Amino acid sequence: MLIDARPAWTAWMIHLVVAIVAGLGGLLADESGMQLFGILIAAAIVGYVWFQRKKVRYLVTDRRILVVTGISSRSTNEAWMVDVRGMQTGASFMERLLGHGHITVSTDILSQGSLLASRLNGMTLGGIGNYEEVAAVIRKRQAQEKH
Repeated sequence: MLIDARPAWTAWMIHLVVAIVAGLGGLLADESGMQLFGILIAAAIVGYVWFQRKKVRYLVTDRRILVVTGISSRSTNEAWMVDVRGMQTGASFMERLLGHGHITVSTDILSQGSLLASRLNGMTLGGIGNYEEVAAVIRKRQAQEKH
């Protein structure tokens, strides 16, 4: 096991900001019913984010890249290192501000400007806090596997 990661909390920053606003709104409300409602909404949003983050796991082994999804039921999406032909990394402006990015690996070679690149059926590891380091590990292991 080379990498065992989950999406960063900041991948749900908008949700968390809404939860903070709802919680503060509830605490500042005059009526006890509104206070409880605001706190319950905030707790529900934080619970949703926790669940979404907990159900996704990114694993990079010496031979495979896996995206494991689910808590009660599980599904995996995987690619063998020797089959990886292309990898794209990136971070939007907002992702860079929040300190995370994404990696897409595929078994097809397509240039980013290609008309088919938008239909790239790759495996995406999104919301990774150290996405450049993870990409470097994949590149290094891929080079070792192919030689």
